[in-house]
Amino acid sequence: MSEVLISAGDASGDVHAAELVLALRALRPDTRCFGLGGTHLERAGMEILVAQSDVAVGGGVEVLGALPRVFRAWRSLEE
Repeated sequence: MSEVLISAGDASGDVHAAELVLALRALRPDTRCFGLGGTHLERAGMEILVAQSDVAVGGGVEVLGALPRVFRAWRSLEE
């Protein structure tokens, strides 16, 4: 079985990566796709380890407050 880590941190990446997952599954149904993504990837069958909404941040100052949350997500993906 092949394994593919996908990290789609924004809405358009979620849409495009979902198309990739569907194409991979059509070619290799036993492919395991997992990682960071949103609803499109989830519907395509990807195993969501970190939800896009968990790491979404807007603005410059808000990023500083979100750093612990983003680092936790990063560690989850590394594991």
